[in-house]
Amino acid sequence: MENKTGKYFKYAIGEVILVVIGILIALQINNWNNNRIEYKLESNILSEILVNLEKDVVNLNSKITFNKNQVKFNKEVLEHLEQKTPLTDSLRIAYFKLLGRGNFEPITVAYENLKSKGVDIIHNDSLRIAISELYDFKYYYLTEDLRSDYEQVKILHETEVFKNIKTIHINTDDISRTLAEPVNLLEAQNNAYFHEVLKQALFFYYYMNDTYKRGIKENEEVQKQIRNELSLREK
Repeated sequence: MENKTGKYFKYAIGEVILVVIGILIALQINNWNNNRIEYKLESNILSEILVNLEKDVVNLNSKITFNKNQVKFNKEVLEHLEQKTPLTDSLRIAYFKLLGRGNFEPITVAYENLKSKGVDIIHNDSLRIAISELYDFKYYYLTEDLRSDYEQVKILHETEVFKNIKTIHINTDDISRTLAEPVNLLEAQNNAYFHEVLKQALFFYYYMNDTYKRGIKENEEVQKQIRNELSLREK
């Protein structure tokens, strides 16, 4: 009986050990599967953020191009008024296009998705910090801060343009065009305040483009970090 009891006891212990081992293996497999799913989700979100950042650079470059054109039109008008050169149709186009600015709005769909999942899903600390800083702080300077700085210049610019410039319609060869010219050319030529407002607008177009160029550099640095992280996962 003692011999049978000992064997049974050993058998029971063996069964318990096997059950424990089975549970540990199951937990390990479950953890591995969960980690694999989370790892895949992290890679997908990083890829989505990368696509959004690439589109942001395209958008920023288009705004820079737009602002360069606005610099061209404002400079042509300012030189025309200061140098008192003859008014041409080319200048009337410049007068018509004096207003406007290239505002940048980042694409944040992927970043919002990341925040909904929890930013800690990105395990690379430096990459997680770089992405958060770009969207939560650096992009803020390219949007809200820049708009706030420009608002007063924009109001003055629009007010003086509307006060001193009028639109005209020209019909030639069955083609109708809307252009613009000074309400009173002589007064506009001697209006030092209007000239100063145009100079302020020029300064701010330059400032906006310098800010956007810095934004592109910061954006591309994050892109580089994301590509490095994704390339490591492919090895």
